[in-house]
Amino acid sequence: MTSFDYIDTYEGLTEAAAEWKQASELAVDLECENNLHHYGAYISLIQISTKDKNWVIDVLKLEEIKPLLEILEDASIQKIFHDVSFDFRILQDQFSCHPSNVFDTQIAALFLGKEHLGLGDLLKEYFGVEKESKYQMADWTKRPLNTEMLSYAVKDTVHLISLRDILLKELRQKERVSWVEEECAAFEEADFTYKTQTFLDVRGVRMFTPEQLGVFRELFLFREQLAKKVNRPVHFVIRNEQLKQFSHHPPDWEKVKGVHPIVRSQAVLFNKAVEMGKKEPFFIPVPEKKRLTQHQKEQLEKLSELQQTLAQKTGLKAHLIMNKEQMIKIVLSGRFDCLRMWQRKLVEESGFKL
Repeated sequence: MTSFDYIDTYEGLTEAAAEWKQASELAVDLECENNLHHYGAYISLIQISTKDKNWVIDVLKLEEIKPLLEILEDASIQKIFHDVSFDFRILQDQFSCHPSNVFDTQIAALFLGKEHLGLGDLLKEYFGVEKESKYQMADWTKRPLNTEMLSYAVKDTVHLISLRDILLKELRQKERVSWVEEECAAFEEADFTYKTQTFLDVRGVRMFTPEQLGVFRELFLFREQLAKKVNRPVHFVIRNEQLKQFSHHPPDWEKVKGVHPIVRSQAVLFNKAVEMGKKEPFFIPVPEKKRLTQHQKEQLEKLSELQQTLAQKTGLKAHLIMNKEQMIKIVLSGRFDCLRMWQRKLVEESGFKL
């Protein structure tokens, strides 16, 4: 079983932070509640590892974690994550924290052309470690957490520093270290706003009539209120598929089955939501599309061909070479300013001209 220090007091956190300040690198991972067992998304644990020591910080018990947040934002210490996307969104949303000097091992694996990018895949490939799945769907809000669960949590950071070192060695051989560094540096300027699902994000609803969409919107918003009240994920109250059906054919709310009990107890308010939706149909705004000239369309086609050629040459995914948004910006502006330095170098070395 992996050894670790469990921190659930502010005094313990400040002592650990004093140790972290002496480190040049820290491996970091989070365990969160993300609308799986309860309402909302928030951090439960943060795991930290150096090369020879591990910590598990109980964020739910501490609530105030300023010493740790300062470490995450300290540019003199490199923080090693695997796939920063969700972690950065929840850190920004919950604590307004923007980690700096970050190395993402998933990005490194991506730029090595690897097909399997999961942490479990990489740990098995390089260390022969099988990532356990026993607690993958665990409720990390329950207290107390047993030693086995805490040990499971910290295993995700134990090998991260060594994994970074191995991936860096392979990146040097391919002369791509600067590519990954540039991508990781861009995290500090990126928008990691945490976005929850809106009623228009639900699959299939954009095909609804304005009247049906008006009803669906009201039911969707009322369901959100109830989910928060009972502290359960929205799908525990009413599943999206049910909600879509009910917007077409409202049920007898007092007798409806397959939903949370609070739905039947709030039958009157559900009927009101349906009536309100019928009175306020929702018309989806049509975005204005920029039309390309024939010449620009031809340039876009040439860029697409270049993208595929460079992807094949480098062994990278085509969207890494240039994504569609970048290519459209290039043909509209006639410049390559939107590309990263490593992308521009690849384009220049290909001899491509607009």
